Amino acid sequence: MLASQMQINSIDHLILYSETMAAKRTQPYVIVPFILVLSSSYAEKHLTGGNGTKTLILPRTLEGVGLNPDEDYNSYEEDTWLPTKPSLPPNLGKPQRCDYDRCRDQERPCVELSAASGCQCPGLSGPQEVPEAPYLKEVSQQGSDAVVKWCAPASTVSHYQIVVKDREPLVFMGLSRMGVLKDLEAGATVCVEAVNAAGVSSPVQYSCMTYEPESDGSLALKAGLIGGALGLLLLLSLVIFLLWRRKVCGKSGGRSSSHTTDEASL
Repeated sequence: MLASQMQINSIDHLILYSETMAAKRTQPYVIVPFILVLSSSYAEKHLTGGNGTKTLILPRTLEGVGLNPDEDYNSYEEDTWLPTKPSLPPNLGKPQRCDYDRCRDQERPCVELSAASGCQCPGLSGPQEVPEAPYLKEVSQQGSDAVVKWCAPASTVSHYQIVVKDREPLVFMGLSRMGVLKDLEAGATVCVEAVNAAGVSSPVQYSCMTYEPESDGSLALKAGLIGGALGLLLLLSLVIFLLWRRKVCGKSGGRSSSHTTDEASL
């Protein structure tokens, strides 16, 4: 009896132990669904602002904007558009200075050159201002005459006049840069003046010059030097010719003597 009772008790303990272990094994499977339910409930409250109302998100349709909803617009590659740099006109750069020479006789006005080619002219004062004095380059002798050359000032000029003491002024047009004086005495002071509607330029140091023609002695000296140079050149040419002729004659004489010796030996 005692042995059978102990066997029954051991069986009961085994059953109790088995039930306890089974309960422990099933406990995690019961907790996991409970956690999922709580997390989904919290997410719904957070997304709906805590009022428990579910928000239904509908897919965006393209029919309202005139596009085909069946078309996959994401499959097209985006075209890269780069703005092109506008081309500048050729004459929009820095203008060049006009080919204008203040000292050139009958020079075309710079205003006309600028209008024709778009070049840049030097600054000029207007006709309402008295012009500056021209720059007198030279007063040289040409035979019995005196040649006067000057450069235009940076002013508007209608005409020029050459002034010599005890003489009437000689008037030249605004494009002129040269004038000729007849029978000008040595030592005479020559001045060039610029004129426009506002007045006449004042004589200054660079607009006047003393005429100093070459004397007869200097002319004779130049003539002698030129004649001597020509005579020396002629003499050298004669010497070279004589040396060349002597050399040619020597060669021909040597050849004839050799021919004579050969004939005598025969």
